[in-house]
Amino acid sequence: MTNTEADLLRTFIVDEDAAFADRRQGRFWPANHHRIGPIATKVSGLLEPEERVNFYFHFMRVAGGPPIVGDKEMPLLREAYRRMMPFLDLEGVIQMSRRHQLLFVFGCDDTGELPSGETTSAAALKARLKLIAQVGSYTTMPAQRDKKAKFVPFAMDAVRILETFRHLGYCHDRRYGEEFYDVTDLRFWGMVFICLLNKATRTELVADMIEGKYQLMRSAEQIAMLHRYVEAVLADAEPDEQRFQALAAKLKGIELARRNATETLALAEKLGLPFDADEDWDIHIAIPLRGTKDHPLIAKNVVRLHIRPDPDWQWELTSRIADRGEFSESDKKSYRNDLGFPTLGRGNLHAFPDWLRQVREKCGIDFDIEASDIRVGRRRAAAKIVSKWLAD
Repeated sequence: MTNTEADLLRTFIVDEDAAFADRRQGRFWPANHHRIGPIATKVSGLLEPEERVNFYFHFMRVAGGPPIVGDKEMPLLREAYRRMMPFLDLEGVIQMSRRHQLLFVFGCDDTGELPSGETTSAAALKARLKLIAQVGSYTTMPAQRDKKAKFVPFAMDAVRILETFRHLGYCHDRRYGEEFYDVTDLRFWGMVFICLLNKATRTELVADMIEGKYQLMRSAEQIAMLHRYVEAVLADAEPDEQRFQALAAKLKGIELARRNATETLALAEKLGLPFDADEDWDIHIAIPLRGTKDHPLIAKNVVRLHIRPDPDWQWELTSRIADRGEFSESDKKSYRNDLGFPTLGRGNLHAFPDWLRQVREKCGIDFDIEASDIRVGRRRAAAKIVSKWLAD
């Protein structure tokens, strides 16, 4: 290490001290993170103990987590984390703001300690940070579930994960209320996945989430997501896991009941579409403006309808007319209407052909149904039924 590195770290600390006093992030880190990161694990020979505590505090704030340090540095790192505890839910100031990650890593927060205890060794810290890196390595839930084998080695940590969830009442993010709660946090669901891969914890986790022991934020959505992860591990259940299998069946029943109550399923039944009861299907319809020469998939003047049997995302209707603007709405709400189109509205999916006629008669925009591109996956017979529905 050199004095230049020491100066770099001290400049970072001074900048972040001033920034934190104003409850903001500093300006030095964004331009120098690539220089600070590589030396964050070896500051013990460069800074004084109090400086190192200060450095670890700010580094964890802006970098999203602690560096890997040796056993001699663990007391200082833990002291820096204890300094962070009152600010764990401070939006925009603590980047690793999901409490469950830091609670799992360090074993405590401002409300207490996990039964498995605090992290005191460098080896335990390294192993737990490796798990956090694993659950954060994916951009979608299906991608996580498709890589089950990569999660299996972490199943030994499932008990501590279950302790973490229970300590937090299964509420991983306290920054927002229910409306803005991040139900799709991949690090949370990655840890759920690990818990489900351990026979000793999967039954307890599912029971916790569906039997009313804890008040889940946006519970219907979380139960639907839990169902998909349980389905991914159900084949691993052993014959003596009758309760887990019963809970899995209950989850499936809950999800099917929600699906059956959607307007997309009602439309599928009305039209006689050949989909199985629990099949995850998609219908994509693209209809170009009459006279458009481009294919509907790439046309600029087009209306598109995407339909799914997902209770939390049933359909989306969008349109774009060059030089005039865009229109977009879903079963939840209308998002944009530069074109002055009538809205279709929740519960009116079946009336989409009538909506097309209204757009033609009231707005003078004539979409060419005969030139429609209809995609339904492998169910080709369904495409013919949808085409007939549009034309009726």
